[in-house]
Amino acid sequence: MSSRTGEMAPRRIPRVASVFCNGSAFSKEKLRSFRPSRTSMSNWFISAEHNIRFVVKNSGHDTLGRSSGTGAVSVWMHNLQDITFISEYKSSIYTGPAFKAHAGVRSIDIANAASNRGLVVVSGGCPTVGFTGGFIQGGGQSAVSSFYGLAADQTLEFEVITTQGKFIHASPTENQDLYWALSGSGGGAHGIVWSVTVKAYEDLPVSLGSISFTSEGITQETFFQAIDTFHANTPRFADAKVWTIAQYTGGFFSLNPVFAVNKTSAEVSTLLRPLLDTLDSLGVKYASDVESYDGYLAAYETLVVLINVPIGVMVTGSRLLPTSLFEDKERLKGAQKAIRSILASGGMIFEFVLKATLDVAGNPQNSVLPAWRKAIKHLGVAIPLADGESSEQVSHKRRKITTEFLPELKRLTPGSGSYHNEADPNDPDYKEAFYGSNYDKLLAIKDKWDPDQILYGATSVGGDRWRETVEGRLCRNEEYEDLLHDEL
Repeated sequence: MSSRTGEMAPRRIPRVASVFCNGSAFSKEKLRSFRPSRTSMSNWFISAEHNIRFVVKNSGHDTLGRSSGTGAVSVWMHNLQDITFISEYKSSIYTGPAFKAHAGVRSIDIANAASNRGLVVVSGGCPTVGFTGGFIQGGGQSAVSSFYGLAADQTLEFEVITTQGKFIHASPTENQDLYWALSGSGGGAHGIVWSVTVKAYEDLPVSLGSISFTSEGITQETFFQAIDTFHANTPRFADAKVWTIAQYTGGFFSLNPVFAVNKTSAEVSTLLRPLLDTLDSLGVKYASDVESYDGYLAAYETLVVLINVPIGVMVTGSRLLPTSLFEDKERLKGAQKAIRSILASGGMIFEFVLKATLDVAGNPQNSVLPAWRKAIKHLGVAIPLADGESSEQVSHKRRKITTEFLPELKRLTPGSGSYHNEADPNDPDYKEAFYGSNYDKLLAIKDKWDPDQILYGATSVGGDRWRETVEGRLCRNEEYEDLLHDEL
């Protein structure tokens, strides 16, 4: 068991979750608010008795559609915003400062709470992303992941409402299987998380670097060669324990930021120098800058401004690129060729360099996709959507991601996978891509803790047992019906 001593952060918001009835895929009518009971929450799941669809929503940052459902009873966790600081958390796996965050806490909320005490936690890059939902339960890449690991690597314990109506704890010593599943396999599949307790670390100075250039005044081939140079430098950035965001199209490239924890401006400038030298040799005109900050929050606030620029609605997919790809010249050339093809076909790329190995993460026991531990780049592909596009046009662009953009990247990275918080919802290989070798174990844990299969997502664990009709209703697949009859 663990011991928890600490104090409540000054901000106090009622610990209440709201329940809505969905007339469409999104919440329309509020039915009731609930507070947790230590004995039973069975009234949350009265929908199961009446065969009504049930969904859980945190902040709604979910490209896989897990937090919405037509005609569903929807539990919205937004108002659960208490944050508790624990000055000395003690357990079998960790001793030190920690924070307990309830289900409605956003990334910016926990970042502020930690900064006020000279600490930092592994939180999301977007300030409004829910901290305890799909972000942390789905792995959770962060600006400090190369230094501390993924968000799921920080979990110490959960408070959970099971679909049997019980309010329980899950930790490495209590309901261990549920704790393992919640730490990395995706939100809304095994139980409703009421709160999570996570590690906190001493705040450190941060430096931010940037490089940007366009294809203006140079040939298309020279522009692509400049981008190839960035790819070739990926291992250097990863080994330096920085986190980077690069976004680019066929005519514009932006590497911003290079987020470097505990590095000086001079060290970041040295890191960028080989890339800048190559740009100079290619005759590419660029802008570059390096700035330093006293702590994480100040750098994070700059990051928020950089990445939260409205660019419209997109359809996306992703792939984790392992170290081995960058060590094999032919495979790397193949990946660069695939990226050029994507850009030439109207796609855009967003990618992150990070290195969340088991050593970096402290060798946690959790359900994070194993491919993360060998990856040094999370590469996303996207196609923008124009206003007024028909559903057929949107479907065509989705199919392009699934059938044209991703297959070659998959072929070049066998055994890898995707960060399913930013993945292709139509990936036909989602079990392998999102869960890898963990899937069968996760399914067994789901059957134990959600025996009635109340929690559903099309690509969640057990999601293939159901099919969604055009009207949004869920029906059991025949194979699952046969399995149930066989068990009876």
